[in-house]
Amino acid sequence: MISKFIRLFPIIFLCTIGLHAQNSESITAEKDSPKIFMILDITVHDTSMYEQYRKNVEPLIKKFGGKYLVRSGGMALDTDPDRKVIPVAGGWNPNRLIIVQWDSMEQLQSLSTSAEYKAVAELREKSASTKSIIVKEYLK
Repeated sequence: MISKFIRLFPIIFLCTIGLHAQNSESITAEKDSPKIFMILDITVHDTSMYEQYRKNVEPLIKKFGGKYLVRSGGMALDTDPDRKVIPVAGGWNPNRLIIVQWDSMEQLQSLSTSAEYKAVAELREKSASTKSIIVKEYLK
């Protein structure tokens, strides 16, 4: 029994090292992949309809891997001065500013092409004007 173990030990040892190396590489690759940020400048025209959109889209963004980083201004319910958009230069003063982080463009595309989101997006389109951009994280 001991001799079988001694013969199998190098194989088990090498397999363990190989699995550890694979896991380390995938963790490193995840850390090195730039995050995707969707930045939205929204002007709300119908607060109650937009509020319906906001409540319905939150769980979808989470379900598809997104994470809110910034949600500021533009809503009657946003009375907290810490959530207010503060203009600095250039005359840009968004009514409502949202920044959502994604691990990949595929996650964002999965959300935006899903039937679930398309049904909810109609509420936003009817209640607000939206300007949006997508940028990648700078990793240097």
